[in-house]
Amino acid sequence: MTTGLIKRIELFLSGEFPGRSTQTSPGLALGTLKGPVREDNQDRGVVATLSMPSGETFLIALLCDGMGGMTAGGEAAACAASHFIGQFVSGPRGGPIERTIFEAVSAANSEVFRRFRGGGGTTLTAIVATGMKEAWAVHVGDSRLYECGISEGLGLLTRDDTIGGQLSPPSNVDEDTLDNRLLQFVGIGAPIEPHIFRLPKGVRPTYLLTSDGAHSIGKRALDGIAKRSRNPAELVRKIIYVAEAIGVEDNSTAVSVTGSDVIWAPPFGDGIELTLWGLGDKLVMWLEGHQSRQPVVPKTPKDSKFAVTAEKPKRPPRVRPKAGKKADSSVAKKNDDDVGVKPQLNIEFGSQDSEES
Repeated sequence: MTTGLIKRIELFLSGEFPGRSTQTSPGLALGTLKGPVREDNQDRGVVATLSMPSGETFLIALLCDGMGGMTAGGEAAACAASHFIGQFVSGPRGGPIERTIFEAVSAANSEVFRRFRGGGGTTLTAIVATGMKEAWAVHVGDSRLYECGISEGLGLLTRDDTIGGQLSPPSNVDEDTLDNRLLQFVGIGAPIEPHIFRLPKGVRPTYLLTSDGAHSIGKRALDGIAKRSRNPAELVRKIIYVAEAIGVEDNSTAVSVTGSDVIWAPPFGDGIELTLWGLGDKLVMWLEGHQSRQPVVPKTPKDSKFAVTAEKPKRPPRVRPKAGKKADSSVAKKNDDDVGVKPQLNIEFGSQDSEES
């Protein structure tokens, strides 16, 4: 399932979208701007909700910024994002969530390097939340993750994987100084060391992920927008409009989530429910799980054209033979065969031979 799932996600993320695009849903928003200089948009943003048969739910908000100075930055970004999500969905479970996140980043790094042999790369910044209880962040490159407060503005949670970003003390980081000398990126080939850390407040606050084009509008502008935005939709739209108004040359992308407002799809049967919001479209997938030994027939209203009624065959009463008399062997054998036998009911929908009413 992993290979097919990844290919489907990558195809979804590789679709064309307008020069400026914004998509919103309760608790989440994504927006992007190609800018006046770039011939194409090499940013990829996606928000995914995942419902497992066990009842577990996950939220993933991810942003990849393809490296413009390398080969096919947009393709590298789509490749990394799809492999991260696909590996997370299909990979083994049961261990620490940090390990699952690390394996997802490693899978993305290996595949981007295999495909481009060091000639293509991308940043990757993401939030992975388990329902409403716990959340983690993972970061490689110079995209950024902020925590948003209406009164406090933005709080930077990541440090750029650049020479300047890593040498500056955490308490004295100049957020307006951009340095494109990346120390590591997804697709570098060598084993990467992603920054994985727990978000102490879970996903209840509003978080913002930005590519360097988006946060190049400056900390003061970002703070002002965050303080005057009531939800992720307002936050993302204003950032994209400001980037366009001041003529930011690079691709600018922003992804924002407020986990407490996001709607998770309930589990369907024993499969996996996966919903993806991209920069220009939405994709809903149901991934079939292991079939149970006794298939469950879905309940349908009596007046539905799909309603099927199965009556259990009546069993002949078992008569206990009277003492001193020998029971008829043929009758006894027939009754013994009937014991424990259940009616079998097979229902097929949408067969090729069916006709529409």
